[in-house]
Amino acid sequence: MPAYRSDAETQIRTAVVEELRRVMPCARIIHEVNAFSFGNRIDVLAVATDRIVAVEIKSERDKLDRLERQIEAMRGIAHVTIAALHQRFLRRSHLDGLTAPDEARGALVWVYPRATRHGHPEVGQRWLMPGQWGGAATHRDMRLRDGSKAVTMLWRDELISICRRAGIERVSALRMDELADLIRWRLTGAEITRAVCRELRQRRCAEADPPIFDDCGAEPPRDPFEGLLG
Repeated sequence: MPAYRSDAETQIRTAVVEELRRVMPCARIIHEVNAFSFGNRIDVLAVATDRIVAVEIKSERDKLDRLERQIEAMRGIAHVTIAALHQRFLRRSHLDGLTAPDEARGALVWVYPRATRHGHPEVGQRWLMPGQWGGAATHRDMRLRDGSKAVTMLWRDELISICRRAGIERVSALRMDELADLIRWRLTGAEITRAVCRELRQRRCAEADPPIFDDCGAEPPRDPFEGLLG
C-alpha cells in the first residue's frame, strides 16, 4: 500500500517522476526503498538496466537537518543522486544570486516549482542531469563510488538469485552479509551493477511501476540517459 504523504510532497514527487520518465524512458520507477538494509529510505529510485538514480524530496513542509546523511547514503548506491527541493530552501549569494543550500552538497539539485531564476544553473527552470552544464567532469564525483554497496539494497532471496546466476553453489544457508561478500568477490563492478538493477527491476513492490523482466531473449533498448554520464 502506498505510504501516506502530504499534498506538498506529492506535488514535487509527481513532477520528479514525470521528469525521470522523460529522461529515462526505459527505467522502472520505485518509491520508498531502503538504501542500506533497513537504514535510510530513498524517496524515489529510477532503475535502468545498468543505471540507478536516487532522489530525495524536500517539500516546503520539510527540514534539511537529515539531508546530508541521506545524500551520503544515496551516493553509495546510485550513479546519480538528486535532491529535489522546494524553492524556499534556496540561499541568496551576494555574487551569484540564488544557490542551493549547503546541506545539498554532493547531490544534483532540482528546484520546485520550476521557474526562471537568477543564480546557479541548478536553480533555474531546467532540471539538469550530469554533463548538461560545465562538462561531464563537473559531476564526476557523483558516479557510483563503490558498486559493491548497491547489494545492500537487496533482499536475501535476491542475493541468492545473483549468486546462483553467477554459478556460485551451496548458498542457501548463508547469511546476507556472507552472500554479499561472495558477490563482491566473484563479480566485477559492472556485473554487480547489472545484477542489482535486474533484481530491483523485477522486485514486487508496494508502490512502483510493474516489474520489468529483461531476460526475454531480446536485447533491451539502451537508456538514452547513459550518454549524459560522460
